[in-house]
Amino acid sequence: MNRVIYYCWFLISLVISQFAFSQNQNFSASRLPGDSIHVVHYDIHLSVLDFDAKTIDGYTELQITSKINGLNTLPLELLTLTVDSAFINNIKTPFVYNDTTLLKIPLAAPLNINDTVVARIYYHGHPFTDASDWGGFHFVGSYAFNLGVGFDSNPHNLGKSWFPCVDDFTDRALYDMYITVSDINTAVCGGTLISEVDNGNGTRTFHWRMNNTLPTYLASVAVGNYVPVNDTFAGINGQIPIAIYVPPAYVQNVPGSFLHLKDILSVYENCFGTYPWERVGYVGAAKGAMEHATNITYPNSSINGSLSDEWLYAHELSHMWFGDKVTCASADDMWLNEGWAVFCESVFREGLYGKESYKTNMRSKLKDVLQFTHIKDGGYRALYGIPPEYTYGSTVYDKGGQVAHTLRGYLGDSLFFSTIKAYLNQFAYHHASSADLRDFITNYTGVNMNDFFDAWVFQPGFPQFSVDSFSVLPNDSAYQVTVFVKQRLKGTSIYSNSNRIELGFINSNWQSYNDTMSFSGSTGSKTFVLPFQPSVVLMDPNDKLSDAITDYINVVKTGDSLNYTDCFFKFKVLQASDSAFIRVEHNWVAPDSLKMPVPGLRLSDYRYWKIDGIFPSDFNATGYFFYNRNANLDNTLITSSYDSLIILYRQSPAFDWQPINFRKQGVLWSIGNLIVPNLQKGEYTLAVWDQNYLGLDKSLKNEPNILKIYPNPSDGEVVIEFNVAEKSALNFINASGLLVDSIEIAPTQHIIRWNARTFPKGVYLIQLSTPNKRIMENKKIVLQ
Repeated sequence: MNRVIYYCWFLISLVISQFAFSQNQNFSASRLPGDSIHVVHYDIHLSVLDFDAKTIDGYTELQITSKINGLNTLPLELLTLTVDSAFINNIKTPFVYNDTTLLKIPLAAPLNINDTVVARIYYHGHPFTDASDWGGFHFVGSYAFNLGVGFDSNPHNLGKSWFPCVDDFTDRALYDMYITVSDINTAVCGGTLISEVDNGNGTRTFHWRMNNTLPTYLASVAVGNYVPVNDTFAGINGQIPIAIYVPPAYVQNVPGSFLHLKDILSVYENCFGTYPWERVGYVGAAKGAMEHATNITYPNSSINGSLSDEWLYAHELSHMWFGDKVTCASADDMWLNEGWAVFCESVFREGLYGKESYKTNMRSKLKDVLQFTHIKDGGYRALYGIPPEYTYGSTVYDKGGQVAHTLRGYLGDSLFFSTIKAYLNQFAYHHASSADLRDFITNYTGVNMNDFFDAWVFQPGFPQFSVDSFSVLPNDSAYQVTVFVKQRLKGTSIYSNSNRIELGFINSNWQSYNDTMSFSGSTGSKTFVLPFQPSVVLMDPNDKLSDAITDYINVVKTGDSLNYTDCFFKFKVLQASDSAFIRVEHNWVAPDSLKMPVPGLRLSDYRYWKIDGIFPSDFNATGYFFYNRNANLDNTLITSSYDSLIILYRQSPAFDWQPINFRKQGVLWSIGNLIVPNLQKGEYTLAVWDQNYLGLDKSLKNEPNILKIYPNPSDGEVVIEFNVAEKSALNFINASGLLVDSIEIAPTQHIIRWNARTFPKGVYLIQLSTPNKRIMENKKIVLQ
């Protein structure tokens, strides 16, 4: 094609492309750059010299192949930089750029599938920083660095903040980076340092190369006065260099902060396969913790010489497998990156500090998920398909980690870890979706994972599993034990199916036996043959599932005082002639309702406790049940200071809830403990007598309490103190609303003693009223 014909054709195509661009500046999903082109290789030539103006300049050369036939225009992404010129196959070419997102370069001749061109883009300017002040390209003092994703940007990928690219999770390329800096600085990028050239003009150019493909958000650069701290890791497949680049003031802190780096690498290699990159690398920065491949951006504040943030560098390191080696297919699948990295925060603890450390960390995170995640993320959400504003929210990170843990329990350790290694190898240097992971596990293990993923990944909320009851029948020298289980729901209305649950059987001599059962829907049962008669059957005794329960198991003795913070419960053992085995559960679902409803009595709609175990006959302990109308615990139960809070107990689901003896401990009406003496095995829940049902005079809400009643509960005489300046009456009303006693009070009286021994056990309302029937105050008392 001669040059005149070329330029005529080019001007026509330019007008057409400008018109099309003006008609649709925001590309739909079907017109994203990655749908039409694939970048094979990036050569990024960048000058980072002007720290005062906070600008960059340079050019990027892209080797591009077409993914469609008849491609007339190259679409590339670039943010808020000035494009100086564009070349296609070394021929200068006009372009269209809207300065905010899309750079379009018309082609002289259409490309078909697998046709290749080389584009070179020259640009300069002040690079983009995400509104969250996290992602993008940053200048902080005398240092500059990028962070590959922005929390507030949509889409989140921010490779385009410093070079033109196809900026999505699926387009992976090789990189050569040539970064020119003043000769007092060092440029650190991902991969291997190929060369460092003194340009003779007060600048140096560092050439870095990645040996494996990356999506653009995982490419990195950091510039400043960096000092490398070098080491090597003896990996499964040989020696791997370690390079941790930090400002000079932090060099002395590196050994202490990264004390266990090589140990953690060994844990991850054993669990997930060989380290997948040519270098282990971190670079210190003023902000951010970002999993750039082989060059993790890590906050200087965490390089403090201690292990305080060991979890953070372990989290980012795990991304070398989950996120970098295998990248989520879209933001909808982000839990495959971040949820698994949170899971690895417990995996490394298990490898370094033991199984109990793993369980403690998982339990604490599960409590936070069940208590706060639906508040942080605006409701209960599924892991997959989460809205962009919550891509980097608690559901993805924290619930995602719990689901990875639950998958481990569902498959069992041996099958789980071998399967995940195979998955990571199958999708190595590629992307995967939630459906890809589901289908791979199904095909690899022969275990159909559809129900698991439907319940745990593709729908919101959590199941809760409990032992409803069990029966025991002698069977020759063995025992036939039938266990009945129940599923309740938190944040969802759909029961999970194909559940696989471990049960723990323990007899009075503390012999134990574990087995599993499967069931679907709201209830299930299974019969087991055991060599002993069990006294206790525990659901999920080893915490293999992250259902809506947080629990502790301990062996205790006289004098022990334990605070189970993740169960909002503490207790003190006053007497035990022998050790006691105790399990405390905090169930994050509503308890069963009253079998015989009591008007005005409301049970918690959010939580209940279960105490179980093997207690010696003289076991005596006091339990402290924590209540709080804030902190997303009892907000819907305790609605005002006039709601009278009590605690109910039942021995098992076969019994109805009953009031028990307790006393309240707390400075404020909204937070404190209900203290229960002589703690028994069974279930406990909070309840209130509703002030709306009782008809409390609203005009008295700002007045101090007039009545004082003690002891409460009582099994005998009740002392009632009051301070009124007019003739009044005390009325005693039972739970059915019937008046059972009445005492007139003179203005000079301030105390009476009420003989309660003649009345049936139960809950009573004591009402102080005037002769004109104006209710001055209501109080409840429990007779036992």
